[in-house]
Amino acid sequence: MNNCAIITAAGSGQRMNSSKKKQFIEIGNKPILLHTLDTFVEAQAFQKIIITCPAPDIDFLNELLFQFYDYDPNLIIIIKGGSRRQDSVYNALKTLDERTEIVSIHDSVRPFVKVSEILQSIEMTKQYGAVTLAHPVKNTIKQVEDNKVIKTLDRAHLWEIYTPQTFAYELIKNAHEKAQSEDITVRDDAELIEKMGYPVHVLKGTSLNIKITDTFDLIIAKLLIKGV
Repeated sequence: MNNCAIITAAGSGQRMNSSKKKQFIEIGNKPILLHTLDTFVEAQAFQKIIITCPAPDIDFLNELLFQFYDYDPNLIIIIKGGSRRQDSVYNALKTLDERTEIVSIHDSVRPFVKVSEILQSIEMTKQYGAVTLAHPVKNTIKQVEDNKVIKTLDRAHLWEIYTPQTFAYELIKNAHEKAQSEDITVRDDAELIEKMGYPVHVLKGTSLNIKITDTFDLIIAKLLIKGV
């Protein structure tokens, strides 16, 4: 299989109250991004791993990955992202060989994804074409407007969506090309596929696959990395 992983690394440290971008904050003596990258390398399922980041971070990342650490420059490529996450993914898709079969798209600040989840996602994508990791919500969810509850949603049908989101290459490429030509904005790549009328299947993953976005998440991540 000719597979590619895209890891988006354009986050800031604003919600962390940190001067350091969240993907570069260290847990377990290593930047969060590198914990994430290590899992994708360990999966041994990708011929190419593309990291998208803002232009000012490219030199820093090249030095971090290939000089300070010893990652394979033939496997890992760093490219300039876009103003939106979906623009960054599109930039990465444009670099791929037409022989690419499956693309797995992941947030750099989800370092606790498991190799088994990545591999299962790829296998399901061979069958269904579009798969996202997810987990059923645990809490009661209510729709609120103007600080008033409008209605209580049926939790039985609600899932929290994670990454990676994994797709057949032609499907996700066509979806992003459509979004660019029609100026469609979405919250994640799966939503693009939904807008095309194509079904996205969910793969139940572990709830430990958290996205580190604020100080509370960082506290949890530091405990998880210690195995607490």
